[in-house]
Amino acid sequence: MSQLSKTEQVLREMKQYNIDILALSEIRWKGVGQETLDHGYVLLYSGEDNHHQAGAGVGLMMSPALYRTMLKWTPINERILFARFATTHTKLSVIVCYAPTNEADDDVKDSFYETLQAVTKDIPKHDVLCVVGDLNAKVGADRKYCPEVLGPHGLGQINENGALLVDFALSNDLVVDGNRELYLDSDQVMLGFEFKKQGLKELQKM
Repeated sequence: MSQLSKTEQVLREMKQYNIDILALSEIRWKGVGQETLDHGYVLLYSGEDNHHQAGAGVGLMMSPALYRTMLKWTPINERILFARFATTHTKLSVIVCYAPTNEADDDVKDSFYETLQAVTKDIPKHDVLCVVGDLNAKVGADRKYCPEVLGPHGLGQINENGALLVDFALSNDLVVDGNRELYLDSDQVMLGFEFKKQGLKELQKM
């Protein structure tokens, strides 16, 4: 996803499957901005500044209908982007993130989660919160490790990044889950959904 033209394929997929919102990670774009695409779709992005080689980068692509409900968006850094929406029944806060790899230095990973926690802390308590992106984490298949946080679709063994993710979820009353087609079995999890438990029913109404 290093060229704007590559969004065309993503846009076609979104339209084909009626997807209103899609998180993107490692897009390798510099700077921050907002692009209006074909058919009124919108792409928000947050990447490295112009003085650094493009490497990370996160984005959020959305349909025209969802864009009209957006209240605000904030590019935090090259790994985190925040957006808030006014849906029919509740406010929806979305954090798009691209976590450091499991092999990254501890200070890099700690800095990422400290920033993520700071963003999460500022979100109104009544919002439904969805954290999406490439979390670079293995949460494992053993739900006994933390049943109040882990969903049913994990595989393998939890790794260090997985433990950090679980700790973050515990600290913020979140659950880590996917869907039947998404198994958290690799360090390249592209969509890791974490919903505030009290907001699940409200989200299902949207």
